Amino acid sequence: MNSRNLIKKFIKELVLESENDIVHLTPEKYIELMNFVDHDGRRINNLKQYKGKQIVIDGNIKLPSDTTYLGNITVNGSVDANYSQLRTKQGVIANYISYYNTPLKKQEIYQEFQRRKEIQNDRREEGYFEERENLSDVDKCTLALFNFLISTVYEEKTPEDTQRLEDLYAEKERREQIEKETEDDENLTALREIDAEIEEIEGRIDIYDIIYEGKHYFLHSFKVIEHHGESRATWAVGDEYYTEKTAVRYVENLIDDVGLEGFRTGFVENHIDEEELKNYFRESEEDYVRENLEDFFDEDDFEYSDSEVQQRIDEITEMLEDSENLSQEQYDELNEELDELKDSDKTIPENLIEEKVESLLEDKTYDAATTIRDYGLNMQDFVDMGALIKDVVDTDGYGNTINSYDGTEDTVEFDNETYYIFQIDG
Repeated sequence: MNSRNLIKKFIKELVLESENDIVHLTPEKYIELMNFVDHDGRRINNLKQYKGKQIVIDGNIKLPSDTTYLGNITVNGSVDANYSQLRTKQGVIANYISYYNTPLKKQEIYQEFQRRKEIQNDRREEGYFEERENLSDVDKCTLALFNFLISTVYEEKTPEDTQRLEDLYAEKERREQIEKETEDDENLTALREIDAEIEEIEGRIDIYDIIYEGKHYFLHSFKVIEHHGESRATWAVGDEYYTEKTAVRYVENLIDDVGLEGFRTGFVENHIDEEELKNYFRESEEDYVRENLEDFFDEDDFEYSDSEVQQRIDEITEMLEDSENLSQEQYDELNEELDELKDSDKTIPENLIEEKVESLLEDKTYDAATTIRDYGLNMQDFVDMGALIKDVVDTDGYGNTINSYDGTEDTVEFDNETYYIFQIDG
Protein backbone atom coordinates (compact mmCIF):
# COMPACT_ATOMS: atom_id res chain seq x y z
CA MET A 1 0.00 0.00 0.00
CA ASN A 2 1.47 3.37 -1.00
CA SER A 3 1.85 6.32 1.35
CA ARG A 4 -1.24 8.12 0.02
CA ASN A 5 -3.43 5.11 0.75
CA LEU A 6 -1.84 4.72 4.19
CA ILE A 7 -2.75 8.31 5.02
CA LYS A 8 -6.34 7.77 3.81
CA LYS A 9 -6.65 4.60 5.90
CA PHE A 10 -5.19 6.33 8.93
CA ILE A 11 -7.48 9.34 8.58
CA LYS A 12 -10.56 7.11 8.26
CA GLU A 13 -9.66 5.56 11.60
CA LEU A 14 -9.30 9.00 13.17
CA VAL A 15 -12.54 10.34 11.73
CA LEU A 16 -14.37 7.48 13.45
CA GLU A 17 -13.06 8.90 16.77
CA SER A 18 -14.26 12.44 16.06
CA GLU A 19 -17.42 14.01 17.37
CA ASN A 20 -18.96 17.46 17.07
CA ASP A 21 -16.10 18.60 14.84
CA ILE A 22 -13.53 17.67 17.52
CA VAL A 23 -10.96 14.94 16.90
CA HIS A 24 -9.37 13.39 19.98
CA LEU A 25 -5.97 11.76 19.49
CA THR A 26 -3.54 10.02 21.75
CA PRO A 27 0.02 11.42 21.64
CA GLU A 28 1.16 8.24 19.92
CA LYS A 29 -1.43 8.57 17.14
CA TYR A 30 -0.61 12.22 16.64
CA ILE A 31 3.10 11.45 16.25
CA GLU A 32 2.23 8.68 13.80
CA LEU A 33 0.14 11.10 11.76
CA MET A 34 2.94 13.69 11.85
CA ASN A 35 5.27 11.11 10.36
CA PHE A 36 2.95 10.88 7.34
CA VAL A 37 3.12 14.64 6.73
CA ASP A 38 6.89 15.08 7.10
CA HIS A 39 6.51 16.58 10.60
CA ASP A 40 4.65 19.67 9.38
CA GLY A 41 1.47 19.90 11.44
CA ARG A 42 -0.03 22.54 9.18
CA ARG A 43 -0.56 19.89 6.55
CA ILE A 44 -2.83 17.98 8.92
CA ASN A 45 -5.08 21.01 9.32
CA ASN A 46 -5.18 21.42 5.53
CA LEU A 47 -6.25 17.88 4.82
CA LYS A 48 -9.83 17.81 3.51
CA GLN A 49 -11.00 15.55 6.31
CA TYR A 50 -9.69 17.94 8.97
CA LYS A 51 -10.65 21.36 7.68
CA GLY A 52 -12.81 23.12 10.25
CA LYS A 53 -12.16 20.46 12.88
CA GLN A 54 -10.44 20.96 16.22
CA ILE A 55 -7.62 18.54 16.87
CA VAL A 56 -7.21 17.68 20.56
CA ILE A 57 -4.32 15.56 21.85
CA ASP A 58 -5.00 13.97 25.21
CA GLY A 59 -1.66 13.69 26.99
CA ASN A 60 1.92 14.90 26.89
CA ILE A 61 3.81 14.97 23.55
CA LYS A 62 7.52 14.53 22.87
CA LEU A 63 8.00 15.81 19.31
CA PRO A 64 10.46 14.26 16.83
CA SER A 65 13.56 16.33 16.11
CA ASP A 66 12.41 16.95 12.49
CA THR A 67 9.23 18.75 13.58
CA THR A 68 8.92 22.18 11.95
CA TYR A 69 5.31 23.29 12.55
CA LEU A 70 2.44 22.09 14.72
CA GLY A 71 -0.48 23.90 13.15
CA ASN A 72 -3.68 24.48 15.10
CA ILE A 73 -3.92 21.94 17.92
CA THR A 74 -5.03 21.78 21.55
CA VAL A 75 -2.93 19.64 23.90
CA ASN A 76 -4.37 18.48 27.19
CA GLY A 77 -0.85 18.19 28.56
CA SER A 78 2.62 19.51 27.80
CA VAL A 79 4.56 19.75 24.54
CA ASP A 80 8.28 18.93 24.51
CA ALA A 81 9.74 20.43 21.32
CA ASN A 82 13.30 20.77 22.64
CA TYR A 83 16.04 20.35 20.02
CA SER A 84 13.47 20.17 17.22
CA GLN A 85 13.20 22.43 14.14
CA LEU A 86 10.10 24.19 15.48
CA ARG A 87 9.68 27.61 13.91
CA THR A 88 6.51 28.88 15.59
CA LYS A 89 4.09 27.94 18.34
CA GLN A 90 1.26 29.97 16.81
CA GLY A 91 -2.02 28.06 16.91
CA VAL A 92 -0.87 25.75 19.73
CA ILE A 93 -2.82 25.63 22.98
CA ALA A 94 -1.14 23.55 25.68
CA ASN A 95 -0.60 23.46 29.42
CA TYR A 96 3.10 24.03 28.78
CA ILE A 97 5.39 24.04 25.76
CA SER A 98 9.19 23.86 25.88
CA TYR A 99 11.33 24.48 22.82
CA TYR A 100 14.91 24.88 23.92
CA ASN A 101 17.54 25.03 21.15
CA THR A 102 15.06 25.43 18.30
CA PRO A 103 14.89 28.00 15.48
CA LEU A 104 11.96 29.57 17.33
CA LYS A 105 13.93 29.95 20.57
CA LYS A 106 16.95 31.36 18.71
CA GLN A 107 14.70 33.85 16.94
CA GLU A 108 13.15 34.94 20.26
CA ILE A 109 16.59 35.34 21.82
CA TYR A 110 17.75 37.46 18.89
CA GLN A 111 14.62 39.62 18.97
CA GLU A 112 14.99 40.14 22.70
CA PHE A 113 18.64 41.05 22.20
CA GLN A 114 17.70 43.61 19.55
CA ARG A 115 15.00 45.06 21.81
CA ARG A 116 17.39 45.44 24.71
CA LYS A 117 20.08 46.84 22.47
CA GLU A 118 17.67 49.51 21.25
CA ILE A 119 16.82 50.43 24.84
CA GLN A 120 20.51 50.82 25.62
CA ASN A 121 21.02 52.91 22.48
CA ASP A 122 18.19 55.20 23.58
CA ARG A 123 19.88 55.56 26.96
CA ARG A 124 23.17 56.30 25.24
CA GLU A 125 21.60 59.02 23.11
CA GLU A 126 19.89 60.67 26.06
CA GLY A 127 23.03 60.42 28.20
CA TYR A 128 21.28 58.47 30.95
CA PHE A 129 24.29 58.13 33.26
CA GLU A 130 25.62 61.59 32.50
CA GLU A 131 22.32 63.17 33.53
CA ARG A 132 21.56 61.04 36.59
CA GLU A 133 21.80 62.86 39.91
CA ASN A 134 20.49 60.16 42.24
CA LEU A 135 21.84 56.75 41.26
CA SER A 136 19.77 53.68 42.04
CA ASP A 137 21.35 50.55 43.49
CA VAL A 138 21.26 48.96 40.02
CA ASP A 139 22.95 52.04 38.52
CA LYS A 140 25.74 51.90 41.11
CA CYS A 141 26.31 48.19 40.48
CA THR A 142 26.36 48.86 36.72
CA LEU A 143 29.02 51.53 37.10
CA ALA A 144 31.04 49.40 39.52
CA LEU A 145 30.98 46.48 37.09
CA PHE A 146 31.89 48.73 34.17
CA ASN A 147 34.93 50.08 36.05
CA PHE A 148 35.99 46.54 36.78
CA LEU A 149 35.46 45.23 33.24
CA ILE A 150 37.40 47.98 31.48
CA SER A 151 40.32 47.35 33.80
CA THR A 152 40.36 43.57 33.32
CA VAL A 153 38.34 42.14 30.41
CA TYR A 154 37.48 44.87 27.90
CA GLU A 155 38.84 48.12 26.58
CA GLU A 156 36.68 51.21 27.03
CA LYS A 157 34.89 52.50 23.94
CA THR A 158 35.10 56.28 23.64
CA PRO A 159 32.97 58.75 21.61
CA GLU A 160 35.98 58.99 19.27
CA ASP A 161 35.73 55.24 18.71
CA THR A 162 32.07 55.59 17.76
CA GLN A 163 32.91 58.26 15.19
CA ARG A 164 35.81 56.19 13.93
CA LEU A 165 33.48 53.23 13.40
CA GLU A 166 31.15 55.33 11.29
CA ASP A 167 34.09 56.42 9.15
CA LEU A 168 35.41 52.86 8.84
CA TYR A 169 32.05 51.43 7.76
CA ALA A 170 31.70 54.18 5.14
CA GLU A 171 35.21 53.51 3.87
CA LYS A 172 34.55 49.77 3.86
CA GLU A 173 31.42 50.24 1.76
CA ARG A 174 33.35 52.41 -0.69
CA ARG A 175 36.16 49.90 -1.04
CA GLU A 176 33.78 46.95 -1.37
CA GLN A 177 32.23 48.71 -4.34
CA ILE A 178 35.69 49.16 -5.83
CA GLU A 179 36.36 45.45 -5.25
CA LYS A 180 33.26 44.55 -7.23
CA GLU A 181 34.41 46.64 -10.17
CA THR A 182 38.09 45.74 -10.23
CA GLU A 183 40.61 43.33 -8.78
CA ASP A 184 43.03 45.47 -6.85
CA ASP A 185 45.41 43.83 -4.37
CA GLU A 186 46.06 47.13 -2.64
CA ASN A 187 42.33 47.72 -2.22
CA LEU A 188 41.86 44.17 -0.86
CA THR A 189 44.65 44.72 1.67
CA ALA A 190 43.00 47.96 2.79
CA LEU A 191 39.69 46.14 3.25
CA ARG A 192 41.34 43.56 5.49
CA GLU A 193 42.94 46.29 7.57
CA ILE A 194 39.56 48.05 7.89
CA ASP A 195 37.88 44.81 9.00
CA ALA A 196 40.61 44.24 11.59
CA GLU A 197 40.23 47.74 13.02
CA ILE A 198 36.44 47.43 13.07
CA GLU A 199 36.75 44.14 14.92
CA GLU A 200 39.10 45.73 17.44
CA ILE A 201 36.85 48.72 18.13
CA GLU A 202 33.69 46.60 18.20
CA GLY A 203 35.37 44.57 20.96
CA ARG A 204 35.37 47.61 23.22
CA ILE A 205 32.46 48.58 25.47
CA ASP A 206 30.95 51.63 27.09
CA ILE A 207 28.66 51.84 30.11
CA TYR A 208 25.58 51.35 27.93
CA ASP A 209 26.80 47.98 26.73
CA ILE A 210 26.07 46.53 30.18
CA ILE A 211 22.55 45.07 30.33
CA TYR A 212 20.73 44.43 33.59
CA GLU A 213 19.52 40.82 33.81
CA GLY A 214 17.67 40.87 37.13
CA LYS A 215 18.28 39.67 40.66
CA HIS A 216 20.68 36.89 41.57
CA TYR A 217 19.57 36.22 45.13
CA PHE A 218 20.28 39.64 46.71
CA LEU A 219 22.81 40.69 44.06
CA HIS A 220 22.19 42.27 40.65
CA SER A 221 23.21 40.35 37.54
CA PHE A 222 24.37 41.69 34.19
CA LYS A 223 25.44 40.69 30.70
CA VAL A 224 27.50 42.65 28.21
CA ILE A 225 26.42 43.61 24.69
CA GLU A 226 29.14 42.44 22.36
CA HIS A 227 29.40 42.90 18.62
CA HIS A 228 27.60 39.69 17.69
CA GLY A 229 25.26 39.37 20.66
CA GLU A 230 25.20 39.23 24.42
CA SER A 231 28.23 37.95 26.28
CA ARG A 232 28.25 34.36 27.45
CA ALA A 233 29.49 35.62 30.79
CA THR A 234 27.00 36.70 33.45
CA TRP A 235 28.18 38.92 36.27
CA ALA A 236 26.65 39.31 39.74
CA VAL A 237 27.41 42.50 41.66
CA GLY A 238 26.57 43.88 45.10
CA ASP A 239 27.90 45.78 48.06
CA GLU A 240 29.13 43.96 51.16
CA TYR A 241 25.74 43.90 52.88
CA TYR A 242 23.93 42.20 49.99
CA THR A 243 26.91 39.99 49.19
CA GLU A 244 26.89 38.70 52.76
CA LYS A 245 23.13 38.07 52.56
CA THR A 246 23.56 36.21 49.28
CA ALA A 247 26.36 34.04 50.68
CA VAL A 248 24.22 33.16 53.70
CA ARG A 249 21.29 32.24 51.44
CA TYR A 250 23.57 30.04 49.32
CA VAL A 251 24.65 28.06 52.39
CA GLU A 252 21.06 27.84 53.66
CA ASN A 253 19.99 26.38 50.31
CA LEU A 254 22.90 23.94 50.38
CA ILE A 255 21.82 22.71 53.79
CA ASP A 256 18.23 22.37 52.56
CA ASP A 257 19.47 20.30 49.60
CA VAL A 258 22.07 18.00 51.19
CA GLY A 259 21.63 18.50 54.92
CA LEU A 260 24.52 18.72 57.35
CA GLU A 261 25.93 15.53 55.83
CA GLY A 262 27.50 17.74 53.19
CA PHE A 263 29.87 19.20 55.79
CA ARG A 264 32.74 17.69 57.74
CA THR A 265 31.50 15.97 60.90
CA GLY A 266 33.96 17.79 63.11
CA PHE A 267 32.99 21.14 61.62
CA VAL A 268 29.32 20.54 62.35
CA GLU A 269 29.98 19.30 65.88
CA ASN A 270 31.95 22.46 66.65
CA HIS A 271 28.70 24.38 66.20
CA ILE A 272 26.49 22.41 68.55
CA ASP A 273 24.40 24.79 70.65
CA GLU A 274 25.04 23.39 74.13
CA GLU A 275 22.31 25.53 75.70
CA GLU A 276 19.81 24.08 73.25
CA LEU A 277 20.94 20.58 74.16
CA LYS A 278 20.69 21.41 77.88
CA ASN A 279 17.18 22.73 77.39
CA TYR A 280 16.23 19.48 75.68
CA PHE A 281 17.26 17.43 78.75
CA ARG A 282 16.48 19.99 81.46
CA GLU A 283 12.94 18.93 82.32
CA SER A 284 13.67 15.21 82.41
CA GLU A 285 16.84 15.69 84.46
CA GLU A 286 15.03 17.90 86.94
CA ASP A 287 12.21 15.36 87.29
CA TYR A 288 14.79 12.63 87.84
CA VAL A 289 16.57 14.60 90.58
CA ARG A 290 13.33 15.50 92.40
CA GLU A 291 12.16 11.87 92.32
CA ASN A 292 15.48 10.61 93.75
CA LEU A 293 16.60 13.24 96.24
CA GLU A 294 18.12 10.71 98.62
CA ASP A 295 20.39 9.41 95.87
CA PHE A 296 21.78 12.83 95.07
CA PHE A 297 22.03 14.60 98.44
CA ASP A 298 23.44 13.94 101.90
CA GLU A 299 21.28 14.04 104.99
CA ASP A 300 22.78 17.38 105.95
CA ASP A 301 21.53 18.89 102.68
CA PHE A 302 17.87 18.40 103.65
CA GLU A 303 15.98 21.25 105.25
CA TYR A 304 12.53 21.52 106.76
CA SER A 305 9.90 22.51 104.27
CA ASP A 306 8.53 25.11 106.67
CA SER A 307 11.27 27.56 107.56
CA GLU A 308 9.56 28.33 110.88
CA VAL A 309 10.06 24.72 111.99
CA GLN A 310 13.83 25.06 111.94
CA GLN A 311 13.55 28.39 113.71
CA ARG A 312 11.47 26.80 116.50
CA ILE A 313 13.86 23.85 116.80
CA ASP A 314 16.73 26.26 117.27
CA GLU A 315 14.78 28.11 119.95
CA ILE A 316 13.93 24.91 121.85
CA THR A 317 17.49 23.64 121.59
CA GLU A 318 18.78 26.87 123.08
CA MET A 319 16.21 26.70 125.88
CA LEU A 320 17.10 23.08 126.69
CA GLU A 321 20.74 23.99 126.91
CA ASP A 322 19.75 26.38 129.72
CA SER A 323 17.65 23.71 131.46
CA GLU A 324 18.54 24.77 135.01
CA ASN A 325 15.99 27.52 134.64
CA LEU A 326 13.33 25.05 133.54
CA SER A 327 11.02 22.95 135.62
CA GLN A 328 10.86 19.25 134.90
CA GLU A 329 7.46 19.68 133.37
CA GLN A 330 8.70 22.46 131.06
CA TYR A 331 11.72 20.37 130.17
CA ASP A 332 9.59 17.38 129.23
CA GLU A 333 7.15 19.48 127.21
CA LEU A 334 9.96 21.10 125.22
CA ASN A 335 11.51 17.70 124.43
CA GLU A 336 8.16 16.37 123.33
CA GLU A 337 7.62 19.39 121.03
CA LEU A 338 11.17 18.99 119.70
CA ASP A 339 10.54 15.35 118.80
CA GLU A 340 7.36 16.31 116.97
CA LEU A 341 9.12 19.11 115.08
CA LYS A 342 11.94 16.81 114.00
CA ASP A 343 9.36 14.55 112.39
CA SER A 344 8.23 17.42 110.11
CA ASP A 345 8.68 17.11 106.33
CA LYS A 346 12.08 17.86 104.95
CA THR A 347 13.17 18.77 101.44
CA ILE A 348 16.19 19.96 99.47
CA PRO A 349 16.51 23.72 98.89
CA GLU A 350 15.71 24.84 95.35
CA ASN A 351 19.16 26.30 94.81
CA LEU A 352 20.78 22.91 95.56
CA ILE A 353 18.38 21.16 93.16
CA GLU A 354 19.15 23.70 90.46
CA GLU A 355 22.89 23.25 91.02
CA LYS A 356 22.56 19.44 90.80
CA VAL A 357 20.45 19.63 87.62
CA GLU A 358 22.97 22.02 86.06
CA SER A 359 25.78 19.63 87.00
CA LEU A 360 24.00 16.74 85.25
CA LEU A 361 23.39 18.90 82.20
CA GLU A 362 27.08 19.84 82.13
CA ASP A 363 27.84 16.12 82.02
CA LYS A 364 25.46 15.77 79.08
CA THR A 365 27.21 18.54 77.15
CA TYR A 366 30.79 17.61 78.07
CA ASP A 367 30.81 15.55 74.86
CA ALA A 368 27.68 16.93 73.22
CA ALA A 369 28.10 15.08 69.92
CA THR A 370 28.36 11.70 71.67
CA THR A 371 25.29 12.51 73.76
CA ILE A 372 23.30 13.35 70.65
CA ARG A 373 24.34 10.11 68.95
CA ASP A 374 23.82 7.95 72.06
CA TYR A 375 20.28 9.23 72.49
CA GLY A 376 19.50 8.87 68.78
CA LEU A 377 18.78 12.57 68.36
CA ASN A 378 18.88 14.62 65.17
CA MET A 379 22.16 16.56 65.08
CA GLN A 380 20.60 19.35 63.03
CA ASP A 381 18.15 20.13 65.85
CA PHE A 382 21.01 21.13 68.14
CA VAL A 383 23.33 22.99 65.78
CA ASP A 384 23.56 26.76 65.94
CA MET A 385 22.75 27.18 62.24
CA GLY A 386 23.41 30.91 62.23
CA ALA A 387 26.91 30.44 63.65
CA LEU A 388 27.64 27.49 61.35
CA ILE A 389 26.53 29.37 58.23
CA LYS A 390 28.55 32.42 59.17
CA ASP A 391 31.60 30.23 59.80
CA VAL A 392 31.18 28.59 56.37
CA VAL A 393 31.03 31.99 54.69
CA ASP A 394 33.99 33.34 56.69
CA THR A 395 36.06 30.22 56.07
CA ASP A 396 35.32 29.69 52.38
CA GLY A 397 35.01 33.35 51.40
CA TYR A 398 32.35 34.91 49.20
CA GLY A 399 33.86 33.54 46.00
CA ASN A 400 33.80 29.86 46.94
CA THR A 401 30.40 30.28 48.56
CA ILE A 402 28.56 32.21 45.87
CA ASN A 403 30.46 31.57 42.65
CA SER A 404 29.94 27.99 41.54
CA TYR A 405 31.31 28.92 38.09
CA ASP A 406 34.98 29.35 39.06
CA GLY A 407 34.97 30.19 42.78
CA THR A 408 36.53 33.62 42.34
CA GLU A 409 35.53 37.04 43.61
CA ASP A 410 36.73 40.49 42.69
CA THR A 411 36.21 43.84 44.30
CA VAL A 412 36.10 47.40 43.06
CA GLU A 413 35.73 50.66 44.94
CA PHE A 414 32.94 52.91 43.77
CA ASP A 415 31.25 55.84 45.47
CA ASN A 416 33.13 55.14 48.74
CA GLU A 417 31.76 51.60 48.79
CA THR A 418 33.32 48.20 48.14
CA TYR A 419 31.45 46.22 45.48
CA TYR A 420 31.91 42.48 45.07
CA ILE A 421 31.88 41.06 41.55
CA PHE A 422 31.36 37.43 40.57
CA GLN A 423 31.33 35.85 37.12
CA ILE A 424 28.56 33.33 37.73
CA ASP A 425 28.30 31.97 34.20
CA GLY A 426 30.51 31.99 31.16
